[in-house]
Amino acid sequence: MSAKPTDLARIQEIYDVIVQTQRQLGALSFDKARFLHPGNDQDEVLAEGFMNRVLRVTEEVGRLDDELASSYGFNTAGASGVRNRLAHAYGDVDAEIIWAVIEREFDALLSSCRRYCDDVGVDLE
Repeated sequence: MSAKPTDLARIQEIYDVIVQTQRQLGALSFDKARFLHPGNDQDEVLAEGFMNRVLRVTEEVGRLDDELASSYGFNTAGASGVRNRLAHAYGDVDAEIIWAVIEREFDALLSSCRRYCDDVGVDLE
């Protein structure tokens, strides 16, 4: 997976993937229970897809410029750790941790994206 070429492109990707993920989770009524314990093939595919979204987001966060990341509250080290686990654990991933990223970290990342774009005069919406 290749990261975007600029910090602004990375931030746009982070924002877009999170917004899409949150919208789809709501539209599908896909909750923690279905994520952690898929009851059917469809839920298994959805859970895997949402894990892939976390991989995409953490890939981009981990590639942000250190100074920008620090200034806007992006945790690049934490994101890189989650990304590496998803990319290299080959099925040995703690789904609780991934759900916690979706549930708790995604909103904070959206806020950081918005603050950065407000400061540089770019509209994410």
